[in-house]
Amino acid sequence: MKKTLLLNLCFIQILLAQDDLLNLVNTNNEKQYVFATWKTYRLGNAQTTETIKKNHLEYRILHRFGNIADANKTLNQIAHTTFGLDNPTDIRMSLEYGVTNDISLGIGRSRINELIDISGKWRLLKQTTDFKTPVSIALFESIGYTTMSTDRLYSNVAVKNFPTREAHRFNYVTQLIIASKINSWFSFELLPTWLHRNFIVQTLNSNTSVEDGNDYLIIGAAARFKLTNRVTFFADYFYNFHPYFKNNPNTSMPLSVGFEIETGGHVFTLFFANNSAIIENNYLVNTIDSWAKSQIKLSFCISRTFSLKRSE
Repeated sequence: MKKTLLLNLCFIQILLAQDDLLNLVNTNNEKQYVFATWKTYRLGNAQTTETIKKNHLEYRILHRFGNIADANKTLNQIAHTTFGLDNPTDIRMSLEYGVTNDISLGIGRSRINELIDISGKWRLLKQTTDFKTPVSIALFESIGYTTMSTDRLYSNVAVKNFPTREAHRFNYVTQLIIASKINSWFSFELLPTWLHRNFIVQTLNSNTSVEDGNDYLIIGAAARFKLTNRVTFFADYFYNFHPYFKNNPNTSMPLSVGFEIETGGHVFTLFFANNSAIIENNYLVNTIDSWAKSQIKLSFCISRTFSLKRSE
């Protein structure tokens, strides 16, 4: 009898131990997602796969100055504007709100083209730490609307023989963001992009005689290098595949390089770029300055996030 009781107790103990082991295995098999592929919602020019946390609101101020230098101007001419600090080219203020941890909505206003934009970002896929899911993917959409006067909107039209339409004020950007955190200090992303403008002033590439268009296929790339726990270096670049931009002396491709500095309550971004405009709806097709001609502009961004979650 004692032997039977002892055997039963041992059997129960083995079953309990198996349950503990199974629980441990199940816990270890849960997906672990990569954290902080990027420090912020966007880098210099490029969007990232990061979204605003649920019930949080982020306020951003982006400021872009004039050219620090210019191969077409003398040193005295540049110094006269305090190396571009006296001539801001674009200023943008925006609000982004986290509907969920993976969906953000935003609204902003830019000085260039008096553009108001409404945007949304949806993180469709999250990278896992075991690299079974090696990338994070987000979809970014932006609708731009210019509030400039009708006279200014059509100011470059030689002969206006068509009706004025409200639709001419709109443009649209669709962007797929594919990112991967390779290790603790390096992240990389690709940004295939489509941009449509309802209205353009028809111009020709003087080198190829190709006309400008309404639709553009663009590819972007960005990388981030972690220098310390609070400081990162980044760079991003965009290439426009439309034939109008090939070997065009009057256009250039946007490139920015800079640093992100985390200071607890907010992230301060300091960088340099050749594009005057800040928002995608503007800079992806309107960049004319070039790094090769030293037409580089100092830019900075300050962001602050507020929690709108009600306290229990």
